[in-house]
Amino acid sequence: MDKCTYRSGVGDSFDFCAIQKISIMKQILLSILLILVFNPIFGQKHFDIPENKVVGRFIETLSKNLKDFDSQDLRVSEDSLSIRVWKTHEVFTISQNNASTSSDCKFHTTNKELVFKSFHFSESVSRSIMDSLLVAGIWNLKDENYRGIDGSFVFVEISTKSKYKVVSYWSPNSERSNDCKTVVQILKMIDNTIDSKKLRNEFLNSLPSGSYRWGMASIRIDKFLNKDIAKTDFYKEAEYKIKQELEITNKTNHWEYPLILIDNEYAKISDLNKYNDKQISKFEVLKTDNNVIAIYGTNGNNGVVIIETK
Repeated sequence: MDKCTYRSGVGDSFDFCAIQKISIMKQILLSILLILVFNPIFGQKHFDIPENKVVGRFIETLSKNLKDFDSQDLRVSEDSLSIRVWKTHEVFTISQNNASTSSDCKFHTTNKELVFKSFHFSESVSRSIMDSLLVAGIWNLKDENYRGIDGSFVFVEISTKSKYKVVSYWSPNSERSNDCKTVVQILKMIDNTIDSKKLRNEFLNSLPSGSYRWGMASIRIDKFLNKDIAKTDFYKEAEYKIKQELEITNKTNHWEYPLILIDNEYAKISDLNKYNDKQISKFEVLKTDNNVIAIYGTNGNNGVVIIETK
């Protein structure tokens, strides 16, 4: 009988060496498990993701959205702290790694495809926002189950080296809960600090002429032709009259331009350059009033230009 085997008085035998090997393997596996759980470099993060359809759909489309926006995946980020706030047409991201803090905001919309513009903020602005987020206790936010009919969701991703968390809020209202009140304050703080209204206007005004998705509806962007483009006699006359009649200046937002109708079809201002005076039988500029709104609806909010060709 070898040293590893012991035979009992009832005929049973035990392989002590095999038992000892199993015990050692268990200790090794336990050690590896502890490393994976408590060391974020080798192990996965602890995920805190609510189990509901809204957050589920958000997670399902997250990888594609991150790729489309050329953004870092916070689920695998090794920054000490990263926070991303998703709104309908705005994505704000702030990250802190050691002594460095950076942030950016992407405004986006769709025409035939996704269009977005990124704005980056200074170290001092980023630190100010991060300090405010920490004071607000953003890590303690809990997912809200409230759902409404008309509105949009705000999603917040929060990531450290060892944890990843997602919470959602439907059209945040400070009267619903303390967490919702905190989210409203956070959104207002970010908007004021980065002047999101100014950035949003800069983004929209940079878009080419066309119709874009905005909120629950669409927004129409239009522009006059650049000075270096050759223009017909009719276009020159039309541009001057439209600007005069509707008081359009360089400060007028491009979604506040008039509705253009050529032979009862929607058109763009640039389409006026396809015609000369001899081809036009009617050219009329209507200012916005109750009659115009009654006929053209909200499309006539900024005036209507009616053109009929021969």
